[in-house]
Amino acid sequence: MIKEFLNPDRLTLGMGKVLSKVSANPNVWTVISIVPAVIGFYLVWKGSVIWGTVLFLLSGFLDAIDGAVARSQNRSTYLGAFIDGTADRFVDFLLIFSFLFLALPDLWFSFSYWVVIAAYFALMPTFTVAYANHRQAVPDPTEKVIWRILHRSEMYPLFLIALFVAAFNLTAATYLFVFTAILSIITTFQTIYLVVKKSKNYPQM
Repeated sequence: MIKEFLNPDRLTLGMGKVLSKVSANPNVWTVISIVPAVIGFYLVWKGSVIWGTVLFLLSGFLDAIDGAVARSQNRSTYLGAFIDGTADRFVDFLLIFSFLFLALPDLWFSFSYWVVIAAYFALMPTFTVAYANHRQAVPDPTEKVIWRILHRSEMYPLFLIALFVAAFNLTAATYLFVFTAILSIITTFQTIYLVVKKSKNYPQM
């Protein structure tokens, strides 16, 4: 939702110019962003939820840097977008999967089922848009044609907040996690619907 209505160039151009002096290669920042996510996952696994949250937060910040650096230098490439998207999905999975190691109460059915549901439906909208673009059903290289209720810019922070809340209130964390998972389910079907609907505006084979 945020990505469709805000201009990332305007928001991050200044930050990209400054941080490009540290490393001018955007892909370096992308790879670096995976490291704190792995450590964060390990910390949650070992019971240090707050520090794990901090590391996942750092990973999200570093992920924003790669795009900022690329745009500040006008070095955005298809390969860079591929590497960034692949790294994002890996980090997202680590964040969602880390909830399996928390003693969160069940809601309607086993909480572990919710983790599986969230892992699939939170990642599915991005795949749907990318595949629609790849197959030219709906050309959308900037991911702004197919509007989404829950983009990664909302999904990641919501799961991150749920993880942080889990350090203090397991029940509240469960409700927030399930809420985000349900929004992800709705977003998935919304995305599929919009691809089918908007494909009528483009020539099909």
